Order: sequence, then C-alpha cells, then structure tokens
Amino acid sequence: MSELDRILDQRGMNSLKWEFTVRNGEPEVWKETDPELGEEQVLSMWVADMDFRTAEPVIQALRERVERGIFGYASKTEQYLDAVQGWMSKRHGFQVEQEWIVPTVGIVPALSMMVRKFSNPGEKVLIQRPVYYPFTNAIKNNDRVVLCNALKLQNNRYEMDLKDLEQKAADPNVHLMILCNPHNPVGRVWSFEDLQKVGQICREHQVLLISDEIHGDLIMPGHQFNCFGLQDQELLDNVIISTAPSKTFNLAGLKTSNLIIPNPR
Repeated sequence: MSELDRILDQRGMNSLKWEFTVRNGEPEVWKETDPELGEEQVLSMWVADMDFRTAEPVIQALRERVERGIFGYASKTEQYLDAVQGWMSKRHGFQVEQEWIVPTVGIVPALSMMVRKFSNPGEKVLIQRPVYYPFTNAIKNNDRVVLCNALKLQNNRYEMDLKDLEQKAADPNVHLMILCNPHNPVGRVWSFEDLQKVGQICREHQVLLISDEIHGDLIMPGHQFNCFGLQDQELLDNVIISTAPSKTFNLAGLKTSNLIIPNPR
C-alpha cells in the first residue's frame, strides 16, 4: 500500500485540523458533528495540513534525536544551513549565503515580528486581498493599519493591480508590504515580471517587501514557481523572503521556518 492511500486517525493527538476549528480568530474544540448539519460527518478542510504520514527519513531523524533524551536549548547548525542552501539552489536556482538565513519558529510569528520591527504603531502595511488571514492579524494585532491593494479577477484569473499599488506605495505612511508568492488562497504563481514590478515599486517608494514563499514547492504541473530571490541584487536588497519545510513535508507542528535576508542592514 502506498503511504498516500493510508488513512491515519489524527484524533486524540491535539490535531488543530481535526479536533479544533477557528471561530472569530480563536481556536475552539470542534465536535465530530456540527450542530448545524445534524449527524452528518464534517470534512475538515479549513487549514493547510496534509493527512499523509510524514516521510520516513524525517521520522527516523526525529526518532534518533528523541532517543538522546535531551530537549534543551539548541542553535542552528552548519548542517541545517547547508540543507536550506542546497534546497533553495537545487529547487529554485536561488544562491543563498549562510549569513542570510535566520531560523524562526514559524512564518506567522515571524510576520508579527517583522511588522513590529519595520513599522511603527499607526502606520499602514500593504497586503493584497483576498489573502491568508494571518497577514491581517499580524498587522492589526500590532496596532498597524491594513492598506489593501486588492487583486483583480479578470477572465477567471486573479491579477495584480499595479497602478493601484503604485499609488498606495507612495503614501508616506507606508513602509512595509507583505506579498504572498505563490498566492494563498487564489492559487496564482506570480510571474518573474510581476515580481520585478512589485519589487521596483517598493524600492522606488522605500517600502520594505516581505515575500512569503511557503507554498513555493507545491506547484501544479505545467507551471513554474518564481522565487523572488532570482531578481537582481538591487531588488534583493529590499526584500525579506520567508520559507519553511512545513507545507512541503507536512511538518507544521515542528515550528520550523526561515527568513532569508540578503541585506545585512
């Protein structure tokens, strides 16, 4: 039997997907049946969490670490940095220097951290709705203001409104933009030219760009992910790229992610 055919019961292990739901932004215990649907079984499809067993090499590596019996503080290792470098190079053609890699405990906490670091209370932060709702939370929960450069639906395909983006990036109260690349939830894989134009607009108006690329490894056949890291150095100096193995390998519970920061300043 293929691991893709194996059904795993995740109940009883504090699974956010199968034992909780989010209402009004807060998790709450979720029963197997929803009172609004009577006794009908409800499929949990609200969170990006796969139901496949984790790859055996990952399980074995964790097993070996658990057998050591020590769970104290740890730091990044050369082996870890090499793995991040190798993945970005082989998969996406992005040559990352080790000193650019900053491990974090998840992209969502990292977004909040960057909002606090690179903007001030009351300032505006650009996002492109419809978009992953924690972007909004990271802004509002830190006393910043959401400024929406809404995507346009044209011929059943979402496009960026670059004219509107140019106007809003020129606002002197805007110093930060959070980009979703590829875009969640609309499914767009942004072209190299799209990213270049966004990068140029942000650089021209001194708006720091954060590119969330957590879904970059999960692309439909016939399409190509364009990592922002492939842009020229001038644009790279004004971007922070966030990546993680959590979507690719279904490891969200391990709280492992990275910020790639090409500009040391």
